[in-house]
Amino acid sequence: MERSVTTLASLLKRKFTASQVAAVAGMNIETLRVWRRRKHVVLEADGPGWTRFTFNDLMLVVTYHRLVQSHCSHAMAEMIAGHVLIGLKDRWEEVLNADTGVFCFCNMHHDTADLDIQTIFGLEALNMKMSAALRDPERGPAYQIVDCSAVLQNVLTKATALDRDTAKAK
Repeated sequence: MERSVTTLASLLKRKFTASQVAAVAGMNIETLRVWRRRKHVVLEADGPGWTRFTFNDLMLVVTYHRLVQSHCSHAMAEMIAGHVLIGLKDRWEEVLNADTGVFCFCNMHHDTADLDIQTIFGLEALNMKMSAALRDPERGPAYQIVDCSAVLQNVLTKATALDRDTAKAK
């Protein structure tokens, strides 16, 4: 039996429905609608008619969803997910092929006005960034780390399963 795998190249070209995005993100479609209405997630493909999500929109929603699930505030999740999208939107192939991962590191001060959000390639670089941040007396000990490589791999896995289920239903 042949096992099909959805490739990153095919996903980058695709448009997704809201129900497909919700399924890949592992969330309720109504939650996605509320987030869009409240402008928590702003799509690059927003326009009149039926909403079609780009791959970048999908990654934004999945990242935002994961942050909110990990008890990150909506405001903070918007900033971090937006940073991930802006920093990586044309670099998904590079993220997929990174040897030791790609991370978004957010060092929060005592308020959200002073954030240090960086995209970091590699575990060693992340470790150095975390060590330096821990030694900084001016910063609060509040950090958020998004493993962008793991998010992307999870999206690929779930999109492959979704495609396989769709093909079986036909």
